[in-house]
Amino acid sequence: MISDALKSQLSDLLPTLSAGDIQLLVSYLSQVTVETGRVLVKQGDHGEDVYFLLNGKFSVFEKIQINRSEVVLNLATFPGPSILGEVSIMSTTERTATVVVMDSADCLVLTRARFDDLTKASPMTALKLLQAFGAVIYARQAAFQHKVRGNILRESLSIEAAVAKLARYTGKISRTSPALAQKLFSDDIKGVNYNSDDVAR
Repeated sequence: MISDALKSQLSDLLPTLSAGDIQLLVSYLSQVTVETGRVLVKQGDHGEDVYFLLNGKFSVFEKIQINRSEVVLNLATFPGPSILGEVSIMSTTERTATVVVMDSADCLVLTRARFDDLTKASPMTALKLLQAFGAVIYARQAAFQHKVRGNILRESLSIEAAVAKLARYTGKISRTSPALAQKLFSDDIKGVNYNSDDVAR
């Protein structure tokens, strides 16, 4: 039986789901405690479980090659509450990283089979859950994009130098003319500000 406190934490992780949706969802979840050192997901696996990490601490590792030499990177360490594996419920892609439990944690787990059961029982709740996962993915992608751009643009002495540096790392881009910019965007759209103190206008 999942406690009201855990339901409340799940609701905080999935704010777009109603209390009724959460109540229904928990009936499809299993509760587990994961111990320090456990590998929750492994790069290259085709796992389809989604983990609602309610507490604890986790580290993310990825194995890559640099000049044909294998390198394992520690990409991040993050605390719960968080969601892990949401991409796998939406696609059949391989896991892109390995995640290890650093401090034991309470988790709620949604398997692919139970998600399929939820979809049959309440398509609208399943749709809301997928929308919540999409929002998580979007937020992570946007944060990553802003971090990368900020790092690339840091210490540029002019806007032209910043745009040229960004193009070198991300592909063909260029600054538009003021006339085109005015046609495309109203004055109330400001966009993300990257190191405005460092970049001259």
